[in-house]
Amino acid sequence: MTVRNPPIPRKKIEDVFENRAIFNIPAKEFTTFRTGGPVEVVVFPANKEEVDFLFELTRGGICVKFIGCGSNILVSDQGFDGIIAVTRNFSGIRYSDNLLHVFSGTKLGNLLGFCVANNLQGLEFLAGIPGTAGGAVIANAGTNARSIFEIVHSVRFLDKNGMWCEKRKNEIDWGYRHSDLKTSAFFIESTKMIAEKGDRKAIKEKIKLTMKQRMQSQPLEYPSAGCVFKNPSGGFAGKLIENAGLKGLRFGEAEISSKHANFIVNLGNANSLDIWKLMVHIKNTIREKYNIELEPEIELIGRFR
Repeated sequence: MTVRNPPIPRKKIEDVFENRAIFNIPAKEFTTFRTGGPVEVVVFPANKEEVDFLFELTRGGICVKFIGCGSNILVSDQGFDGIIAVTRNFSGIRYSDNLLHVFSGTKLGNLLGFCVANNLQGLEFLAGIPGTAGGAVIANAGTNARSIFEIVHSVRFLDKNGMWCEKRKNEIDWGYRHSDLKTSAFFIESTKMIAEKGDRKAIKEKIKLTMKQRMQSQPLEYPSAGCVFKNPSGGFAGKLIENAGLKGLRFGEAEISSKHANFIVNLGNANSLDIWKLMVHIKNTIREKYNIELEPEIELIGRFR
């Protein structure tokens, strides 16, 4: 039996968000996979009071998901009968006392642009990672060499009990592509990050080199959601998938990239179901061949079967 969320109070949402609430919008219009069915409500909160309002809705059983740029998610073709809250109005950067104060909806590309303009070094490894600061902190985003927790000073968020709090880096549990903020935080408001003064030319060169390496090794010319699976302990998901002979496999217009096997790309008119089927096929194949259980880096939103 399918359990549906309680009815969404459309009038209340319209009163609170006015023209910053959109009803029944296809997910393909705001996700980097460019797939997904109608989402019942998409809102664009702009202050803490509106976030508090969304939290109160969850107390009544309504599902609320926060997203940044729509990367790292796959929304069902059947849509989502909850609320998706886009954080783009929570964006902005300040710098003082060697700390960047970065709001959650700030795009990582804009953050790097601020660093270049202000001669700040230490964040170059984030170049080319899709998404926003909030999502990057929750997922402890990074490269094989560095992760964002290394530059985090503290994080301010609304917790799952409805309390606004700020935690220092050492009060948060960090792991590979993981932080306990995923389970403890309802909404990330901002993060303070450590940055030091550096040479602008050297900073730009590091960013340029990182971007060049990404463009050479990743299929950035197609819609995707970044790496699909986390690297297992002591290995690389992409290498396992490639060695299993899955590169280039297609279901419909969804393809395991021939450039990087840990990417699934939308060749034009893929749907979420085909992407999900590829994910399931990859997991089953790697389990059978190598007895390794790959863990998705992408969050599924809605119903898949």
